[in-house]
Amino acid sequence: MKLTIISLITLFLLGCAAAGVPYTSDPMTKLNYAYQLMGTQGRGLAAEKLGLEALADLEKSNNIYGMAEAHTFLGLFYKNKSYRENKDFYVKHNEYDPTASKSIKHFELAAEAFEADGDYWGVSKALFSMGNAYGTDNDYVNGCIKFKESLSVYKSDKNVFKGRTHPHNPAFKSFDAMIESFISKYCESGV
Repeated sequence: MKLTIISLITLFLLGCAAAGVPYTSDPMTKLNYAYQLMGTQGRGLAAEKLGLEALADLEKSNNIYGMAEAHTFLGLFYKNKSYRENKDFYVKHNEYDPTASKSIKHFELAAEAFEADGDYWGVSKALFSMGNAYGTDNDYVNGCIKFKESLSVYKSDKNVFKGRTHPHNPAFKSFDAMIESFISKYCESGV
């Protein structure tokens, strides 16, 4: 009997995509958990679930900045190995996209939301990420357009510091240096 109860509890927890993740009603904390799960092998379904929950919560509260960050997460997720390693699950539910189009769509929505919030560094981040998503599909024509657009927005007068910093790859000394490096590497005409 005891073994049966333990087995049922174990099956229930394994069936719950976010098992082991502390409960929170805070959508930004859900996003933080989603990022952590995305980097953990086999936790992609839980990462997506939390990202989508966070987005829905942020939409309900009309938190424009939060929606932008949730769309950024989802854009990153749909081009990440956490999504790709669950291909069979998504194919079974007719939700798998072998291209980066789901990712690109979320980055477009992120850029729109960041712009509505007046966060042009965020717009630049979303455009840069969109360029990377195009690169995932080896579409460097559109990728380069987005990289250059990202750099232009970042260097524009609209990009006034709003008290938020957006992370970049620490291998580069600054956000714009990172974008310039990608332009230099992937785009024929350079900066």
